[in-house]
Amino acid sequence: MPTTPHQHIATVMQVAADGAGARAAAGHEQVIRDSWHRCVHEHRLDPTRMQEAVILPQARLREHQDQMEALLQIARHGLEALYSKVAGLGYVVLLTDARGVTVDFLGDLVFEPSLRKAGLYLGADWSEQHAGTCGVGTCISTGQALTVHLDDHFDATHIPLTCTTAPVYDSAGELSAVLDISQLSSSQPKSSQHLALQLVQMTAHDIEHAAFLHRHRHDWILRLSAAPQFLDVQPEYLLALDANGRVVGHNRRAQLALQGRAVHAPPLVGRSFEALFELPFSQIGRFVLTQPSDQRAVMLAGGRQLLFLSAVPPPPRPVAAAQRERPVPAPLAVLSAGDASLDRQVERVARLVNTPISLLITGETGSGKEYFAKAV
Repeated sequence: MPTTPHQHIATVMQVAADGAGARAAAGHEQVIRDSWHRCVHEHRLDPTRMQEAVILPQARLREHQDQMEALLQIARHGLEALYSKVAGLGYVVLLTDARGVTVDFLGDLVFEPSLRKAGLYLGADWSEQHAGTCGVGTCISTGQALTVHLDDHFDATHIPLTCTTAPVYDSAGELSAVLDISQLSSSQPKSSQHLALQLVQMTAHDIEHAAFLHRHRHDWILRLSAAPQFLDVQPEYLLALDANGRVVGHNRRAQLALQGRAVHAPPLVGRSFEALFELPFSQIGRFVLTQPSDQRAVMLAGGRQLLFLSAVPPPPRPVAAAQRERPVPAPLAVLSAGDASLDRQVERVARLVNTPISLLITGETGSGKEYFAKAV
């Protein structure tokens, strides 16, 4: 029998009062009970107050999208491929930023009013602080892939939904996005979402991989795998090295495998090649696709594990590349005061000077929009 809102609220309140291990919620996983506890005691949410979905206005949504423009372009193909697999089953696909705001969306617009009301829509805020226990918010809080199914949700408004999510990490090991597939309703048990969880995790890994290769296209790329057969097509671990052989980026799997799980383990970024492998960096050329993959074995430092390694050197930089870069016009250049964020905006707008493209400059009162516009 489906849980009623009244029954659900009573269960959540008992967990909040008795602790995350309350017997009343024995049918829910520990990660869900922990989230309910956070919602009440950390986020100060009221389980008796059923709330409508929060949809950001277009201007604020655009700010969130602008801040992850590069990842959105990279991720779009992955979202479309995932949607093609699940659309016939009634799912929508969402991509949120690290704060839980939906910045991309694919779904059947025949159901647009229902999707918007449920928050399965562009601009919806699914952070745990606002929406309570939910796929996106709890994924952000825990850093793990999971399914939040029906009455797993904190807010009784979301009881009909089933949401399956996976985190997307950048090459510094920071959460950059959350991938989500959700249904407006489900009559099946939570176990029915197992395949959905695998699909979301695979797509999240593909997006991470593509973003990593784009971010580090000018660095050494190391692909590592425990099995030589998949080394060149689907490596488990990715590392990026600078010209001196120091790590400048990695994928999430490499971070978990090579950094160490201790609380105070030093970060992977900055470590030398020799600190990770029993091999000098000067011999990296042996692994540049000149031998069969099963002959490219390397031992991790300390003899911990034998992996297979494929190294891709950075492309040669054109000699005249620096001379061909377009200088920032003087009126814009004087705006810089050493602020990296402002410098990036100046460089972006410099590329649009004397073009027919219109500009919309947004910002808080007093942030200097008029000065910026006059400089342009």
